[in-house]
Amino acid sequence: MKNLMLWSTILLSLFTSCMDITDSRGIITHNKSNNSIYCFYLQHDLTKDSVPQYSFPPHETKAKEEDINLIVKPHWEEYIKTCDNQKLRYYIIEKDTVDKYGWETIFSNNIYNKKYLFTVEELDHLNWTITYEGN
Repeated sequence: MKNLMLWSTILLSLFTSCMDITDSRGIITHNKSNNSIYCFYLQHDLTKDSVPQYSFPPHETKAKEEDINLIVKPHWEEYIKTCDNQKLRYYIIEKDTVDKYGWETIFSNNIYNKKYLFTVEELDHLNWTITYEGN
């Protein structure tokens, strides 16, 4: 019985240490503008080869909506350390811009309505909430 308890404790410790625990923080975008928007983050500036790794196109956030765009990433500190200058690039692109140019042109020509550069500390200071008022 003693060996069973010992092995159970060891296996439980190994199992929990190998699990990928998701960071509970997430980016919330308040869209206060009169336009629908798309929000996404990248490690580098926009280029034709920098399409986000997660589901794309991103979720559309309707005009005047609140708390609609929640982006959660496991281990934000580690992820942001891999970004250029250790700053996350957070882009907001209005739906009208996407309709006019298309995603390929947007990425190839570095077109966006708003770009933010964030460290983890800056996001913590903002309580992980970004408010977009429009241009």
